[in-house]
Amino acid sequence: MSAKKNRFALPCLCPGKKTGSMLLLCLLTQGQALAGGGEESIFLDDMPVILSASRLSQPINEAPVAVTIIDRQMIKDSGAWDLSEVFRLVPGMYVAYHADPYFSADSTVAYHGMVTTTTSDRMQVLIDGRSVYSSLFGGVNWSDLPIVLEDIERIEVIRGPDSASYGANSYSGVINIITRHPVETQGQMLSLTAGTGRKEAIFRYGGKNGDLSYRITGSLRDDIGEDSRIKNATSQFTFWNLNKYDNKTIQNLNLRADYQLTAADALEFQFGYNGGPREVGEYGNVSAISRRAENHFEMLHWRRALEAGGELSVQLFHTVERVYAKLKDSDGVSDGDAILRRYDIEVQHTFTPFKNARLVWGGSVRYDQTYAPYYLGVGNNQYLYGDFPYHLRRFFGNLEWRARPDLIFNVGGMIENNTYTGTDTTPRVAVNWHVLPGHTLRFSHSRATRSPSVYEKVYDTYWRSAGFYPGLPEMQTERVKSSDIGYMGKYAGLDIDFRLFYDDYSQLIDVRNKRSAASGNLNAGTAIMRGYELQLKTQLGDKTKLIYGLSGGGVKSDNANGVIYSDSLPKYSQSLMLSHRFNEQWNGSLVMYQVARTKFNATDYNPNENRGYYVDANRRLDGKLSYQFKVGGKQAECSLIAQNLADARYFEYRHDNELPGRRVRLNFRLDM
Repeated sequence: MSAKKNRFALPCLCPGKKTGSMLLLCLLTQGQALAGGGEESIFLDDMPVILSASRLSQPINEAPVAVTIIDRQMIKDSGAWDLSEVFRLVPGMYVAYHADPYFSADSTVAYHGMVTTTTSDRMQVLIDGRSVYSSLFGGVNWSDLPIVLEDIERIEVIRGPDSASYGANSYSGVINIITRHPVETQGQMLSLTAGTGRKEAIFRYGGKNGDLSYRITGSLRDDIGEDSRIKNATSQFTFWNLNKYDNKTIQNLNLRADYQLTAADALEFQFGYNGGPREVGEYGNVSAISRRAENHFEMLHWRRALEAGGELSVQLFHTVERVYAKLKDSDGVSDGDAILRRYDIEVQHTFTPFKNARLVWGGSVRYDQTYAPYYLGVGNNQYLYGDFPYHLRRFFGNLEWRARPDLIFNVGGMIENNTYTGTDTTPRVAVNWHVLPGHTLRFSHSRATRSPSVYEKVYDTYWRSAGFYPGLPEMQTERVKSSDIGYMGKYAGLDIDFRLFYDDYSQLIDVRNKRSAASGNLNAGTAIMRGYELQLKTQLGDKTKLIYGLSGGGVKSDNANGVIYSDSLPKYSQSLMLSHRFNEQWNGSLVMYQVARTKFNATDYNPNENRGYYVDANRRLDGKLSYQFKVGGKQAECSLIAQNLADARYFEYRHDNELPGRRVRLNFRLDM
């Protein structure tokens, strides 16, 4: 979706050398000339429209935050196997393959290294606006999501705090995964994949009956995970030679139905199921003798179109994450069952309060129940076998005001009350100035919070008051003050998105370090992060496209209680995707990822066993080649995908988390 074509051209007529002062004069004089009037589309030529940044549909250069769009073609060209891998294309995003060895053996996806944990608990993740942020440890279990890559229309990644729109836990960023409308997936589709340790079958059927359109997708995936032994071990001790138990079988079933009730009213229903046996654990520690995931959700979303582009909507959803597990640890065999339930209702209203302005406002109520005796066991406490409840109430709003054709203000915020930490307010103010057609500056400042997970709150409430560390202050929310300056520009076929950011973190929570508990302050962590991000997109001729991302910066911290935040933002990370259409049948792509050396809390520094302070820099190259043809008049495609082409063996996140070697797979797809 894009705006009208630009009908005006305003070249710079300033004579003389292109010095910095002359360029600034050109920008100012032309900006003032444009401020007097002209059509709005003069500033919005070919700009994609996003839906997630402020809960208003906006051209990307008028959003109050930086946003990366990963569209369906990018997902396809990337050759990604897991959903988590797609986010390697986002500037500033850190992704580690299957980094969690304890609860889910799942990947880490975290925006900026300083706040990286195996559970990625400082970033909100939504699917069609439905939060999939897990209550037990926070973050997302990516393999347990009832979704397949084939059903994703696009992903909007908000690069920076956005608690003003989505509340606590939108602390470092937000990912909103938007699925395809059933109207776009009519007919049948079969996809079969086989390769090195990986197999998958997907079948999708889309139909339509009058004003009702629907889609059903089922899939079965087998993944043997990491290599059983670490090739470049840092120590000869057995623990550091063996990789994690992470084989998995994933069964997915997803239904989406959209019914146009009237010309103004639409009703959407979604159901999803994800299940199957999973391995989890590491040598010498907790491992699952048997573990099975059983997750499902139901969502109902009603929308009514109002005058002047307004809308009223009500969304309800219910989610259950269930784990059946027998765990083997130092105490023998334990019951590792866990059940996480969520009930949520949200109302949202968009309208025009006055000329040149739009307002979205609304509220939501959520109730979570968490049952996980093994992970939350508190001795003889009465809560040992009970559900841990969590209540959340929110009120939000965002006003967009076009003061002039070239000047847009966004002012908004969230008031939130929860069971654990009480009431918080997270405001945001941003201004976007279209200096010239195709060139926009953004200035923004916001506040954001992260509420404790159930695990953190139980540790604080019960373990610290049970005789170990009595009489200590209660845990508070994590806080961040974030400021950024952004620039978006179009130069012929080149799109540029550049951002400078400054984040001031305080009250950072750590419950895993004994020194944090003994100090009496689990919110002792503070850090200052400064950095930059760059996105480039360009067409190199009619058949070749290049997408490049670069980010870097640094962190300053007093590293309270020995929790290391310094050096935990890579000095640089970059990705490059080059895709080329050779002819009507053949397509190819190459993707490169590179990350500088980085320090994480889990790095496990030990000079005597060759485990350094840093996880070393790494580089990876993936490739894909596709051939399109007809089978019985139906469209078909065969693709050869190779990940880690150079068979690089390096560590991500920890020195016992070695990336798998070269993985090659063949995919056949038929649209029937």
